[in-house]
Amino acid sequence: MQTSQTRTWRLIWLTAISALICWLASVMMLRALAQTAETAETVETNEAESTQRRTPPPKISDEESPEYRDSADNNISLPVDI
Repeated sequence: MQTSQTRTWRLIWLTAISALICWLASVMMLRALAQTAETAETVETNEAESTQRRTPPPKISDEESPEYRDSADNNISLPVDI
């Protein structure tokens, strides 16, 4: 059997360790938020957003449907830095 003093010290240690874990989690969360805010301020403009979209190619024949000419596949732009 455990004495009441042993149980008390065990409870004190459990409380202290739990408080330490909560404090560490809070510090980690605040650091992550600070990094997110820092990167949001220093982010450069996206090159794809600053350029104008290309127009669809001119209609070559009457056989092509307007859906094909105006398709998003004709206006796709891939990132250069792959």
